[in-house]
Formats: sequence, structure tokens, C-alpha cells
Amino acid sequence: MTGRNSGVLENALGWFADGIALLRADGSLVYANETLRAFAERGDGIRIFARSIEFAPPDSQKRLDAALDALARLGGPFCDIYTTDFPVPRKDGTPAYIVSLRPLVGVGSHIAEDAVIILLVRDPLSVITATRRILQELYGLTKAEAHLAQSLCTGTTIVAYARERKLSINTVYTHLKRLREKTGCKSLGELVRKLSELNSPLLTNNHPYQLVD
Repeated sequence: MTGRNSGVLENALGWFADGIALLRADGSLVYANETLRAFAERGDGIRIFARSIEFAPPDSQKRLDAALDALARLGGPFCDIYTTDFPVPRKDGTPAYIVSLRPLVGVGSHIAEDAVIILLVRDPLSVITATRRILQELYGLTKAEAHLAQSLCTGTTIVAYARERKLSINTVYTHLKRLREKTGCKSLGELVRKLSELNSPLLTNNHPYQLVD
């Protein structure tokens, strides 16, 4: 990467809650953001060496190789783009990392040097924590209100939530009333739609990741 563009790109990718790596066509590592390096330091399924990223479970490593092969044949008759998303299980059995590979578009401007692939790693546990923090800061919610908001976005009903949290229905409805007041939503459906916008998913299978100079 050139000095100026490299710094701009690294600063931008450093803001992501997801782990991000830029790869060459052969899978060698060009760049890894701090989030991905933090994931690797946990030693629970992801490893980073000088010029490579590896996944401890053998099946996940095979799926990485298959994803790289699929991207190499992108647009061809034998390309299966769905192989570019796969889970990486952890040793302790907690929710797996979700890995997604996408081709980079617009790399001729030297932003990413010879990187042609972006690899994203999502940690469901980190996303849960980050979303709750965003809800609290954005709308001034308490921890209890943020927890309810997040549960509602996953489809949990009021009754199921009360049972899970060992709360009375009246207590949950009190939290819900405050949620609606703080977010300015008039209905539960409007509240769920508004809060769901904070959960940004990985890129869809039909869209490459584009860098703009």
C-alpha cells in the first residue's frame, strides 16, 4: 500500500467491530485489523502468522481453501459463491465465528496494493455486547432496557422474555413502555424495525466489497 492511502484504509477498517483481513489471490495476508488480531490472540479457533491466517478446526481450514478457489473462479460456470461463507467453531462450544470472503472492487487505485479479497470474521458474542452498548448510548437506555430491545429484535416474545429472565409481565411491559418513549416509537413493530437497523449483517452473496479512493 502507498503510505497515505494505507493509513486512511487502516484507520477506516480499524473502526469495524468485525475482524477484517485483506488477502492476495493465493490467500496470503496483506493486512489484518486490530479486531481480527484480538480474535487471534484468544487462541480459540483463529491464528495469524506473518503472512497467513489459519483456522484451527481442519474442516474450517478446508472451507477457507474452497472459498479462495471459488473466488478465483468467480463468474465461471463452476463457481459456487455460497462456499465463501462458513462457520469456525470454538474450542469451548460458544457460538462459532462467522467467516465471509468477498472479492475487492476498485483496487487499481493502489488503496489495497495487490489485495484482491476481503475476509470478514464476525463474533456473535462481540456483536451482542456492541449492540447493547450502542443502544444504551444512542437512546439512553438502561442495561435492562437494552437487553429487552435486543431480545425483541431476535423474535423473542414478551412472555418468553419474562419467563427467561424470571421477571413479571408487568415489569417487562414497564421496560417496553420506556423503550418506546426513549426511541419515539408508537408500536412494537416500529420499535423492532428501528432497532434492527443497528444490526449490520455481513455482506450478501451477491455484492462484492468495494473500496473507493
